[in-house]
Amino acid sequence: MEEKFYTSTEAAKITNCSRRQLQYWREKGIIVPTVNTTGKGRNVYYSKADLLALAVMEQLLSIGLNFEVCHAALETLREEEPWLFEPSVTQKQMKRLMFLARRSQGQLLRIAEFDKQVALEALCQGQTVIPLWCDHVHQQLRDNLQSYVK
Repeated sequence: MEEKFYTSTEAAKITNCSRRQLQYWREKGIIVPTVNTTGKGRNVYYSKADLLALAVMEQLLSIGLNFEVCHAALETLREEEPWLFEPSVTQKQMKRLMFLARRSQGQLLRIAEFDKQVALEALCQGQTVIPLWCDHVHQQLRDNLQSYVK
């Protein structure tokens, strides 16, 4: 089965990001499209894995996190939870995650499977807790793709 690719315009509509965000993230090397990574001309195409990365960034930005924290969170996910960006991941493989950040350590992000008790303890110790429901990110992207195709 051949993989489908999406233009910048399509990727923006599907992920609720602006084309300017996509361009900026591409220029900064944060989310680089799979096809024509230079971003020159009209043939820039994003894979479904790229769309997942865009959806994660959009999700994190939408809850009010600043750009630097979102970028750090995305990089942490890419390193520690690469399965998240695999389009073929099944619903049963999904996890609910949380980022833990200690302000005194310069927003050092640590990722863990979500646990309500651990989250509460971290909050009581002055840490920032950022939940990320991977199943919701994947489902939202699936829904947006279905709506876009119709």
